[in-house]
Amino acid sequence: MEAPYNFDEIKKYVVLDKKKAVDMILVADICFIYDTCAIRSHAKISDITPLLSYIKNKNGIVIITKTVLMEMCSNNHMIWDEHIDFIKRLSDAGINVLIFDEEDSLKCLRRVYSYSGDVFNNFLKYALRIARKWKGSVDEIIVNSGSDMVRKFCGNESYQKTELFSEFFQMARSKKKSEDNLAEELFMVCISILSNIPDVNEYKYIILSEDRSSIRKLLLMSENLKKHMGAKKCSLLTTPALCQILIKEGLIHTVELQNILDCIYQDRNIKVFCSEEYDLKPKEKDFDKEKLQDKLLNDINFTVYY
Repeated sequence: MEAPYNFDEIKKYVVLDKKKAVDMILVADICFIYDTCAIRSHAKISDITPLLSYIKNKNGIVIITKTVLMEMCSNNHMIWDEHIDFIKRLSDAGINVLIFDEEDSLKCLRRVYSYSGDVFNNFLKYALRIARKWKGSVDEIIVNSGSDMVRKFCGNESYQKTELFSEFFQMARSKKKSEDNLAEELFMVCISILSNIPDVNEYKYIILSEDRSSIRKLLLMSENLKKHMGAKKCSLLTTPALCQILIKEGLIHTVELQNILDCIYQDRNIKVFCSEEYDLKPKEKDFDKEKLQDKLLNDINFTVYY
């Protein structure tokens, strides 16, 4: 469901006004886009003060897309209590949390450009052509919608008087399946669209996610954006990568790092794509919490990629 039954419980903690949301996206230094799995992980952390400080220090905002909001619900279509509490903690710290309808990426473009409708539609088409290469949820939805829709959303036909953003994103959300990867694919499509807006910051859009399988899609999209726009606009941080940044920023030390790892991973081993001294290239490695903590705090040659 696009509107959870208990949506009223978060209304006072989030920005719903579309004009305000567009303004905040355009002026923020970094837009932190939360994947559902990252919300679940970070909601478990008992003290998120270092995370709050980091987002505020970066003049950042938090974006929760409508499809991610759909995933935050249980089978009874209610947002989990721990998710509500996490959003409240962000809001209480003075961080703007936006509930963002994916089709409102068009509103952001229109605030910056006075192009024709066809040009705007071409921004969406280009993003969808990239997304179809992933052979994931977006590609499946477009293909299953029929040949007319494939031509409409990915072809070269002109739709000067028809706005395709609302039609595509609303259709995509209506086709969402349980446990699919539609939410992450749709916010990557949005990032591709928003990357057409010039900005002084190279990495404007940072995805917070525990889904390491999405890296392949993000790399493909980033390479296309770099090739056609000449800039890198997006990246992804898993919790281990975020922790390394928080350590470098002086926001966490031994106790805080241990708290984060204990709350999220408990007794599980942690998979990290990383490099160590003398490694010729990064590789995936498994660490227990104690070993990863020691590496992050004490090994200056240890680098976490994701």
